[in-house]
Amino acid sequence: MKIPKIEFKVMTLEENIETIKWAYYEDNGVLSVHSYTIQYFPELANIDKSIPQSEVYKIIEEVVKKDYNKYKSRIEEEVKRYNLLWEKYNDLYFLTLSKYLDIEWPSDLDIIEGKVGLIPVFPRYLDSFSFAIATGVEEWKIIETCAHETLHFLWFEKWKNIHPETPRREYDSPYITWQYSEMVTDPILNNDPFADMFNFEEKGYDSFYEMYDGDTLVMDNLRKIYSENMPINKKINKGFDYLKSISETKNKTK
Repeated sequence: MKIPKIEFKVMTLEENIETIKWAYYEDNGVLSVHSYTIQYFPELANIDKSIPQSEVYKIIEEVVKKDYNKYKSRIEEEVKRYNLLWEKYNDLYFLTLSKYLDIEWPSDLDIIEGKVGLIPVFPRYLDSFSFAIATGVEEWKIIETCAHETLHFLWFEKWKNIHPETPRREYDSPYITWQYSEMVTDPILNNDPFADMFNFEEKGYDSFYEMYDGDTLVMDNLRKIYSENMPINKKINKGFDYLKSISETKNKTK
């Protein structure tokens, strides 16, 4: 079976600037992207909200360019470190994930790019099989990010196989298909056969652990579903039907 490899690369200055422009104007919501952005670049915290977007973009360009040039050598060193850390997990994890989800990796996918830059959040790009990560990330978080993001890539290949009717836009926030894909990383990666492979505990967004079904956490019920002895297609559909039922019940009670 052909499997891809994660290859970390230096994020270009232009890519870094564009990422921060997106992040600055992103609504908080579940992701808190804007908040993380101004924490990471404090110079962006007190920009007058009446300033036109074009002017804000100029400020962002100046701030990011200054730091990018200052820390360019550090970014390059982190690329080397991240590649070495992930290398020992790559083949085993991707083979195991393919077997678990019962679907092969795309035959034309050789490299999954991990762009390393000065960023406050780690976006993933489904259509290009790539993701981004900051510098100075702890070893366990590097491994968790690699496992988490690449799980999304193969998960949605599986999803397209089971539910080809789902519009592409629903793979992203705020749709329930996206929410479900983010929630299942916990019951999958914290369960066999992955629990003994990694030295981290997978955890989704904090808000996912505040969702209740009566007195029981919704996440606990999803964990039970993914612990059942049934084919993966049935687990995926059963978990999704359950999450939809919870969402529909809450909407009715509003």
